[in-house]
Amino acid sequence: MRLSNSTVTCALVFILGVPIGACSGSARDTEGTAAAPVDSGAKPEAQQDAGSAADTLSEQRQPAVATRPTDSPAQVRPDTPPAGAAKPAEQAAGEGGSNVSQADYEGWRQYSVNCARCHGQDVLPNPVAANLLISLGSGGPISSEEEFFEVVNEGRPARGMPGFKGVLSREQIEATYAYVKGRAEKRIPPGRPARPPA
Repeated sequence: MRLSNSTVTCALVFILGVPIGACSGSARDTEGTAAAPVDSGAKPEAQQDAGSAADTLSEQRQPAVATRPTDSPAQVRPDTPPAGAAKPAEQAAGEGGSNVSQADYEGWRQYSVNCARCHGQDVLPNPVAANLLISLGSGGPISSEEEFFEVVNEGRPARGMPGFKGVLSREQIEATYAYVKGRAEKRIPPGRPARPPA
C-alpha cells in the first residue's frame, strides 16, 4: 500500500498536534512538483490564524512546530532556590538532614534505589503501590519485621510487586524495614538523612 505525501503529512500533522490547516489543499498542490510538501512562504490571509502574525518577527512564516507558549519573565519560576533558602530536608532536621542510625541510613539508601519508584520518594504515598506509612504504621497489615521480609523477598505478583529474592540480602531488607518503620512512626522526617559517622 502506497501512501501519498499529503496523506503522510496529514498523519504527521495529526500525531504531532500541528494545526490542521497544514493539511489543506496547498499541501496537496505541491505533491506533483516536490518530493514532500514544503512550507515556502506565508499562508494566504484566509488560512492565517490570529496569533501567527504576532508570533513571527518577519514576513516569512516559520514552519509550523508545536511549542509551549513562553511565559513572561515575571511568570517564570527559577529552577534553583534563592541564595540562603534552606532545602526541604534541612528545614525538617537542621543542617545536613535528620540524625539516624547506620541501619536507618542504609535502609534509606536501599529504599531510594529499590522501592521509591513505586512506593514514593521518602515513603510519601504514591498512587502506584501500597502506602507503606499505613502498612507499617500502628494497626497496619504488616505488623512485624518478618512479615515485611516475606513480602519484600517473595513480592506480591498478583498486585504487580516483584520479589527481591536474590536482589536484596536479608540485611538490606532489614535495614529497609528499619527506615520505613521509622518513617511510619514519624521518628524519621522526609528528606535525605544525615550520614551517621562510621
